[in-house]
Amino acid sequence: MAIAMPHQCSSVIAMPHHCSPAPSVGPEQNRALPMKALLDRLGSGVNVLPWSAYLPEELQPPELRAARAAAAASKASSSLAIPHRGEIVDASSEGCQAFCLDEMQLAGRVWSLSQEAHGCRQVQQALEGAASDDFRQTLASELRGHVLEACKCPHANHVLQKLILLLPASASQFIIDEMIAGTTAQMVRHKYGCRIIQRLVEHCHTSQVRPLVDSVLTDILALSRHPYGTFVVQNILQHGTDDDQRRILKAVMKGIRVLGSEPYGCAVVSAALTHGLDDDRHLLAQLLLREPGLLVFLASSRHGHTAVLRALDLLAGDEQDDARSRLQAEAVSLRHSRYGRLVVDYMETSGPNQLLLSAAIRAGA
Repeated sequence: MAIAMPHQCSSVIAMPHHCSPAPSVGPEQNRALPMKALLDRLGSGVNVLPWSAYLPEELQPPELRAARAAAAASKASSSLAIPHRGEIVDASSEGCQAFCLDEMQLAGRVWSLSQEAHGCRQVQQALEGAASDDFRQTLASELRGHVLEACKCPHANHVLQKLILLLPASASQFIIDEMIAGTTAQMVRHKYGCRIIQRLVEHCHTSQVRPLVDSVLTDILALSRHPYGTFVVQNILQHGTDDDQRRILKAVMKGIRVLGSEPYGCAVVSAALTHGLDDDRHLLAQLLLREPGLLVFLASSRHGHTAVLRALDLLAGDEQDDARSRLQAEAVSLRHSRYGRLVVDYMETSGPNQLLLSAAIRAGA
């Protein structure tokens, strides 16, 4: 019996039915749930969200599009128009350059905006462009009761720092009060909180920050060895009173072996040799010389080598010769270290070139 060959032996192989392309789906059906939720939120009539300015134009809320269209029309009618107080220039796109905080109802929203990346920049710009300190203090008042939260926030901490820089010292008192009422020991060890304490020490009156500084200086050695606390101790050495500097110096001299063996502690030793009364700094330099092997150890570390350079500047006569001879005896091993090599080069350079080299090393420390 003759058997007919099947049709699939032809050169073109038909795709099986189950491999056929799926029927087309409308854009609403094919949209993922998160996108639908986002669009529902943007179109629900809630206040304009600051991050919505970065969305594609077709996804932006109608209020934002209307505000930008009005701003563009105003700019086209008068190219010399002066921005109103509180207006923020947003250069994220060439066609949408004016975005006014008034449209976003800044009043009453300072704290919520400060917690967002885009919003905190807008609040800072509003503070910088404010016509008076009264307006800045009005904005600052909305952060009352939120200082400790702002100190720990990666965005709001910048707003607090800007307030401390721009406001009169007396207007920053509420920040100090809330930090003292909280846990200062925690703030000084926090990645962002330590920045707030530094700005307060730099820009507020000594009497204002006295309780804060006294709280910090109750545990100088532990803070000097902490990755964030060390910056606060160095800051007080630079901007604190003579008594504060002497108090830190005594603690550094007492724990010199511990601080000199740790990277953050070395930075405090270097700062103590830089700031303070000359007699106190000279005593510390002499102590480094008396501790066996400490000078050479410091010379090979990142922050310690600058402490050695400062000690060499403070020592004189036989003491300086002694320090140089100890370092020179270890010159070969020091040259194997990135930082030790800088110290050896400094000792082998003389005259004006030595001063230039010293300044360059310290600037790059």
